Amino acid sequence: MQEAIKYTSSEKRRTLLGVFLGYLFDGYDLQIISYVLPAMSVSLNTSISALALAITYSLYGSVVGGFIFGWLADIFGRKRILLLTIFTFGIFTLLTGFVNEVNQVYLLRFLAGLGIGGEWGIGFSLLNEAWPEKTRGKAGSVLFSMYSYGLLAAALTTGILLASFGGSLGWRYSFIVAGLLSLSLLSLRFIIPESKVWKSYIERKKEGTLPKEYDTRAPIVQIFSRKTIVTTLLISFFSAFALFAGYSIIVFTPTYLGKVLHIPVVDYTLIISLALLIGTPGYFVDGYLADKLGRKRATQIFVPGLILTLLAFYYLVSSGPVYTGIFTFPIFYALLAYDFFQGYFGHLGVWFGELYPTKIRATASNFAFVVAGRGLGAASAPIIIPILLPYMHNLGTAMILGGIIGATGALIFSIFIRETKGTVITPV
Repeated sequence: MQEAIKYTSSEKRRTLLGVFLGYLFDGYDLQIISYVLPAMSVSLNTSISALALAITYSLYGSVVGGFIFGWLADIFGRKRILLLTIFTFGIFTLLTGFVNEVNQVYLLRFLAGLGIGGEWGIGFSLLNEAWPEKTRGKAGSVLFSMYSYGLLAAALTTGILLASFGGSLGWRYSFIVAGLLSLSLLSLRFIIPESKVWKSYIERKKEGTLPKEYDTRAPIVQIFSRKTIVTTLLISFFSAFALFAGYSIIVFTPTYLGKVLHIPVVDYTLIISLALLIGTPGYFVDGYLADKLGRKRATQIFVPGLILTLLAFYYLVSSGPVYTGIFTFPIFYALLAYDFFQGYFGHLGVWFGELYPTKIRATASNFAFVVAGRGLGAASAPIIIPILLPYMHNLGTAMILGGIIGATGALIFSIFIRETKGTVITPV
């Protein structure tokens, strides 16, 4: 049995810092449009539902980017392709601040999505290959929590800019600030080390010292080989349901609070931001459970909690809530509990990465979570929830029903995914 390659404390810290910041701005850039939909629709003279399709385009872009950049990271290295993804989503997010009509928004969000989609599996591959198996679940959960802090940063930034500059300029400045901050992350090229595990694999491949009959076909071919196809399909469907559940809620919550319940933008920004901030420790609890009990058990504790929360949320929305203040508003507490139980996403990048060898880890992780998860699951939410709306009480009940369906599907598929707790990651 091979031993894990050792990293120094400095190398681990620098790897963690680099992927942390990448995930922070991944969440920031991908979700910023959700918080400015009402202002953008007025400024660009289009409907919210038409503009919401830009979210679907960005998710479709992330499908293409997840496929391409994941494959490139397995071939050319984690570090350089990670930086390329950051440049891609940064520059096209910046340009979104200068659009004049909705088709330009569609194009630029698709192009930004290319980079956002590529970043997920590459970041987790770097983390998985640098971090020891005993605490990898905790590290992964802390990493994914950066995505939530990115959502929080997006909510706060857009709230401040919309309040300060009004709807017509506030949404533009939101994209410009997000793009500039993302591009500043290119300085990470001086900090992040390349994966030692990946480098060792490539060296052995070049030297011809890989085990006899070792499969060196293209990564995208290998993830559908006889040995791995069942695992690939299971985690792909799991991701699709999980992300459909998540995007059914997070995409439409600002619009529901602002347009349906007529809560002022400053107040609903605070509701979303505080719920995210207080609920985010769910990731840390999830990481502890993933290391203590296993990846599967942690999932099967959190997802039922999420389903119960959504059922309570559905009841509150159906009863016609009236907003009188943040801390007397029952939906605030439902959102807080929702954000806590979403913490099970924290260990998914670790779990998926441990299911595959180094030679195909980034490709497989990105295919499942980004191509299938975002492309099939998340991208369906902005299309399906408006279709459900005429048959439901209001937008709130439609989005929560989507969440319940998605979370239930994810729970069912989790039963069949292999446990990987204690996996030692090696070059071969």
